[in-house]
Amino acid sequence: MNFLQQITNQHLWINLAWIVGIAAVAWLSFKILERVLRRLGKRITAMTRTEVDDKILELVDRFLARVILIIALFFIGERLSTFVGERIFRIFQEILYVLIVLIVTSLVIRIFNLLIDWYLKRVADRTETEIDREFGPLIKRIIQIVTLVTGLLVIFNHFNIDAKGLITTLGVGSLAIALAAQDTLANMIAGFVIMFDRPFRVGDRIKMPNGTIGEITEIGLRTVKLLDFEKNLHIVPNSEIIKSIVVNYSYPQPLVRVKIDVGVAYGTDLDMAKHIMVDVYKKHPKILPDPEPRAYFIHFGDSSLDLTVIGYVSHYSEAWVTAEELRSGIYNAFNQHQIEIPFPQRVVHIEKTE
Repeated sequence: MNFLQQITNQHLWINLAWIVGIAAVAWLSFKILERVLRRLGKRITAMTRTEVDDKILELVDRFLARVILIIALFFIGERLSTFVGERIFRIFQEILYVLIVLIVTSLVIRIFNLLIDWYLKRVADRTETEIDREFGPLIKRIIQIVTLVTGLLVIFNHFNIDAKGLITTLGVGSLAIALAAQDTLANMIAGFVIMFDRPFRVGDRIKMPNGTIGEITEIGLRTVKLLDFEKNLHIVPNSEIIKSIVVNYSYPQPLVRVKIDVGVAYGTDLDMAKHIMVDVYKKHPKILPDPEPRAYFIHFGDSSLDLTVIGYVSHYSEAWVTAEELRSGIYNAFNQHQIEIPFPQRVVHIEKTE
């Protein structure tokens, strides 16, 4: 009996020594790999201008300790299998397998999140949009779902669980959701197109096919918000606006034409009238000297000779007030030079019949 106890105690001390040795090797391996990873990683990250690779390196460094810990636990459990039994060790082994898959899945999700944040922020800065705020959470959620489902399928395959039924159920459920939310999905896809194609941006003034003119206040996931001159907010679905012909007054430049039509009486000196109109334009501080303002005789009217004068202002927001001031200036200048702006006239001939 003493001999058996002595042997058992001897095996216990040997196993304890093995456990301590495995822990020491795991700690030493972690330190060595950590130092190598940091030195090698710094050389790689120094070659790029972005910070995303530095953050990925920090993530890998953080998850490295967990992976090494699970590997160490596996060897420790294998060493103790003679004491706890083969069946318990198998259960412990399967648990470690599930943990390692979940850790790798979590690492992949976090890396994808970093890459998505970096890329969308870069696109948002370049396009002057809020695509990172609007579409970032959606893309992240899709990546998380796909990665988690992939991890679960790996676990099911390891345990010989048939996942075909689950995949079929998910497929049918996804189809039902897609059919029920097809309008929402159409608006979301149209939102992606608007973000990347950039027919307009926040702050642009546009004209809708129904004649509504206003400024874009928000380009959202499903809708575009338009604020008109009466301060009414128009909420337009993305799928509708992307199919419409939209006039953008702000792109590719905010320069806009100010055009005024006026009729003068028959017999008026047209050269003098055009000179007066152009002179009023040139004296206005908002009218740009280049392109130079010009006046044109456009056609013969029923009661007047119709003229038009064209000039440009630097921004569309100045066009309305400038046009009003120019009309007043032209009217006053015509009065000073006794140029008549006629009323509609009709000549009626009455024939006397016997």
